Amino acid sequence: MKLATISSFDETIPFDRAIPMIREAGFEVVSLGPNPGYSGLMTAPGRAALRKLLGTNGLALDSIHAPWSGDGPLLFSLEDNRRREGMRQCELAMDAASELECKILVIHLLYGTLPHGQPPGPVRDKMIEQGRRSVSALAAYGAGRGVKLALENGEDPYYDMVLEDFMAEFDDANIGFCYDSGHENLNGKCFRLLEKFGRRLFTVHIHDNTGTDAHTLPFEGAIDWDGFRKVFHSLGYCGNLHLEADIRNSQFRDPAVFLAQAWARGMRLLEHEKSA
Repeated sequence: MKLATISSFDETIPFDRAIPMIREAGFEVVSLGPNPGYSGLMTAPGRAALRKLLGTNGLALDSIHAPWSGDGPLLFSLEDNRRREGMRQCELAMDAASELECKILVIHLLYGTLPHGQPPGPVRDKMIEQGRRSVSALAAYGAGRGVKLALENGEDPYYDMVLEDFMAEFDDANIGFCYDSGHENLNGKCFRLLEKFGRRLFTVHIHDNTGTDAHTLPFEGAIDWDGFRKVFHSLGYCGNLHLEADIRNSQFRDPAVFLAQAWARGMRLLEHEKSA
């Protein structure tokens, strides 16, 4: 298991400068976040530059997050043109992942409560059926390209109801789980989903918070990280421990210091739980 971090830890730093900084901090694995404009992911010249930059710095890709403009509500939209656009963007991201030898695309699902999305009722039920079609089609599309689909848990209980239903319905080997520690902490149920779906874990989004989705470093917020380690190391998980923290709400405002802290705190999580 290797320690990974998100490349967009500070989007005020140009991507071609951020990548060497990440490598200098000790990381050998990175992920690409949901803003494809930052990495240049969606264009052929951007991917060529990205491949060269990763190769020069000896970095591999853990996963790619589907574009904000393409996943979640668009994949569940009742308007066919919007749903098709969401599918198109996710398929492009899968094509890019395949080209860059990345095996995982992470997507959001339907947000369940206002103001994020549609509250429970007949309209939401129809949207979930659209999402079911989308997830099934994307899994099939990715299977032909060696890319798996990871469903991420959300920030509210109605979202996670959709997640749990889909995880039960789709037993396809190309559909698995992306565990987001910060999101589950907002629901106050750590580490229920990690325990329930840990055997189908493709990747993780590890970050901390104290009541809002702040994406701070581990040990900057309220999550019980000793409890996390106890569950996490019992799963037999063979992927990377991926940090999805960023600098915006961290106490560590200098990028080099932030990355050093990310590495040190991530390495603490790689250790097995403390002895009783």
